[in-house]
Amino acid sequence: MKSYQIMFNQELISYDVYFKNMKSIRIRVKEGRIQVSAPYYTPISFIEENLYKYQDKLLPQLKKYIPYAIYQNQGYVMIYEKKYTLSVRDVQIMKCQIHEDVLYVYHSRIQDCVEMYLKKILMDYLQEKIIEYLAYDFDLDMPLIEIKKYKGRWGSCFYKDNKVTFNLSLIHLPKDLIDYVIVHELAHFLQANHSHLFYQEIEKRMPDYKQRQKRLKEIHI
Repeated sequence: MKSYQIMFNQELISYDVYFKNMKSIRIRVKEGRIQVSAPYYTPISFIEENLYKYQDKLLPQLKKYIPYAIYQNQGYVMIYEKKYTLSVRDVQIMKCQIHEDVLYVYHSRIQDCVEMYLKKILMDYLQEKIIEYLAYDFDLDMPLIEIKKYKGRWGSCFYKDNKVTFNLSLIHLPKDLIDYVIVHELAHFLQANHSHLFYQEIEKRMPDYKQRQKRLKEIHI
């Protein structure tokens, strides 16, 4: 990967180029940054020609991106869509505590400490909701629940192992979208694919799933 800069409307924009064994250029915005995948030996001039061609589509995507967290003193983290200011009180204890709109962090390893706290909050919610869904909507055994930091998915179902995994980034979303991901993954125990029958299983339990699915697709991971 190599990084470059380009001027869009008098604004200097950074972008990353990944040279690969491929036939054509692919351009996307990920985590607030332009990423270009291009065939080996593609001239930078040709890449920038394509970037200029699509700048009207790229710029709004760049401006739309807002990080879920900035892990520094007086930074912030989003929890269920609510913004909490981070206040670091370094006493070398891996602990966080919320008071009103402030999340107090008691360790200098800010991101590790906050993510450990977020993982606990999310796990408590996932367990509560899955128990509720199993009691009323699914005739299933309680699965093993794991939380991971995925880059390209919100969750996964390992039906042979009776296990579901969820992305830690779910903690930043509204709860109704988290609920959709939960139902989506539980439905894979009934239909281990994305067929019409699979989505029928979801619709039985969540009639408005299409609206939630659409909203989720518009949110970055």
